[in-house]
Amino acid sequence: MAAWCADGEVASGFLVVKRFDALYREFARDPRWEMPIYALPRFGTEPDRLSVRYRGLDRDALRAAGKGRAWANAMLGEVRNAELMGEGRDGFLASYEQALDVLGWQDEETPGTYEIVWTQIAHQAAPPPSAFVRLGFEPTYFTGDHFSAVCDCMCFPRWHGTDPQGVLFQAHFAQLNANGLFDEAALAAEFLAYYLSFDWTETGEYEIASVWIPS
Repeated sequence: MAAWCADGEVASGFLVVKRFDALYREFARDPRWEMPIYALPRFGTEPDRLSVRYRGLDRDALRAAGKGRAWANAMLGEVRNAELMGEGRDGFLASYEQALDVLGWQDEETPGTYEIVWTQIAHQAAPPPSAFVRLGFEPTYFTGDHFSAVCDCMCFPRWHGTDPQGVLFQAHFAQLNANGLFDEAALAAEFLAYYLSFDWTETGEYEIASVWIPS
C-alpha cells in the first residue's frame, strides 16, 4: 500500500507515530507552555482537557536509526523500521503488516505510546487500505520530519509557534475537526495560503496530505 510519484518521491505509505496523549504529556512537563489558546498544551495539565486532539503526521514518526554511534541510542522500533523500510522511503513502510511488526517491537520498549497511520498526498489516487478510516487533511512537508503548519501554530508549537494572542488563526481553528485536521483538502489548502501570508511562518514544499487509521 505504498506508492511513489513520477519523480520517485513517496506519495503514500504507513508510518508509526506517537499517540496524542503521549505527545501532550511530554509538552505538559515543560513550564514554558502556559498560553490558553487554540489546542496548545498547558503545563501540568492532562490531555483530556482538550476537545481538539491533533492526530496528523507531525508526531515523532519512527524512522531509520542513524549509522554508527546513533544506533546505541536507537529505540527498538527505529531499528526494526530501518530493517524493513528499504532505501529512499524516508520512514515510510510499504504494508500494514510491516507497520504492525515495527509497532510490536516499539511496544516492547514503550507500551501504548505509538500507533499506525496511513497517509497519502491528497491529489494521488491510491486507494486507502481496507478497514481504514480517514481522520482528515493537513498541509505538511510529507517526508522528512513531516512538519505540519496546523500542528506548529495551533497544536504543538515545535518551531515557529503562533501568535501570543491566539487570534490570527481562530477562524481556521474553528474549522478543525476533533482530530485537529480539516475535513476537506480545499480547507487545508486555504489555511496554508493564509499561514504563508505571514513573514514569520515556515516556508517550504508543502503537500496536502490525508491521514487514515485502522477502524
